[in-house]
Amino acid sequence: MNSLPPPLSAEIIRRKKLIILFFGVILYFLTSMAKLLVPAIVYDDLIAVGLNAAEIAGTGAAFMYAYAASQLLAGVFSNRYGGVRILLIGGGLFAAGTIGFPLTEFYWLMIFFRICTGLGAGTVFLGVVKLLSDLFSQRFAFALGVTMLFTYFGPVCGTTPMVLLTDAVGWQWSMMIPGIIAALSIGGILLFSSGTIKPVQNGETLQPLKKMFANRAMWLINLTIPLLFGSYYVLSSQLGAKSLTDRCGITAAHASTVIMILTIIVALNNVLGNLLLKLCGNRSKVAVFIAFALSTAGAVTGYLAFSKVTSVILTTTAFILIAVPAGWFPVFGNIAKELNPPEDTGLAVALLNFWCFVFIALFQNISGRIIQYFSPADAVSYPPEAYCGVFIFMALAGICGMIAISFHKESRK
Repeated sequence: MNSLPPPLSAEIIRRKKLIILFFGVILYFLTSMAKLLVPAIVYDDLIAVGLNAAEIAGTGAAFMYAYAASQLLAGVFSNRYGGVRILLIGGGLFAAGTIGFPLTEFYWLMIFFRICTGLGAGTVFLGVVKLLSDLFSQRFAFALGVTMLFTYFGPVCGTTPMVLLTDAVGWQWSMMIPGIIAALSIGGILLFSSGTIKPVQNGETLQPLKKMFANRAMWLINLTIPLLFGSYYVLSSQLGAKSLTDRCGITAAHASTVIMILTIIVALNNVLGNLLLKLCGNRSKVAVFIAFALSTAGAVTGYLAFSKVTSVILTTTAFILIAVPAGWFPVFGNIAKELNPPEDTGLAVALLNFWCFVFIALFQNISGRIIQYFSPADAVSYPPEAYCGVFIFMALAGICGMIAISFHKESRK
């Protein structure tokens, strides 16, 4: 009778998990890049397929809604599953969605694949976080910071480099390549997964989430701060590059370089956000008000740029003003942390992140409808009044945010 193989030692399991983490970081990099690929990089290609502005916006919004759902589930059930199992599930969904999307021209099947991509992307993030927690429990913040610093280059690579790749191999292959690399990474994880997948643990109670839903202060920040990210992602992942090529007469590569600059600014501001808070004397209410003021100023500048003057410099200035506050999520996450017990910090930040992606998706849907309303049927290039309508919408959102945040109670912790 054959005996069972001896259990792996803790050191061997740790080595395997380190290798799996390597593949997980590759997946995380790809999922970060995927946030900006559709529809921004392939906007004109989707028009050629026969999609209108509202439908194109839907392809981006579907990803964001799915990503938001994955974040909420991650916050509630983050202790139930091991990092390896989560990476396999998330990576599989992401690879299937990314490869399947460019292979079909049926709109609702496209939406299905974008939902798979979004769910997978959010789940991959959770898997990487769980692995880092297991492997570097004493240096978790440092390990997470180094990992995120690397993956911040994902959105950068999702701009100009992907435009060049699309020009070289066509939009379908360029959109499939990240999925193919993700599938290869999953193969690497499976190769080293033996002995690393732990049994499913009992799930967390929903009680902390219920407490947050009863917290009026949490509702205030959850329904205001995400407005900032809604405006930014309309530019970075939907209409920014398209508006520059339509109205400023520059090439797609040049326009994507402008968006790449925005992603770099956001990445740097994730590090510099604490400096803002210190300059405000730890008054988070002031910091958030400044964020909304910058976003509103950017929207007004964008309206002027498209209604009065066709200027790449003025338009880029508007985009930068809107992008700067989108890099201050650590500051906003700190507010969510202060409003809840210490043991619920992870869920509080996950809940805020959930609402951010809900609003990102809503803004993409609404801006797509605005573009569709002001544009002729089957338009390839959109008129200036269409873009002006989007910037008016962003400005109103910024003004509403400034008014709402004035009711926030300052903590100064």
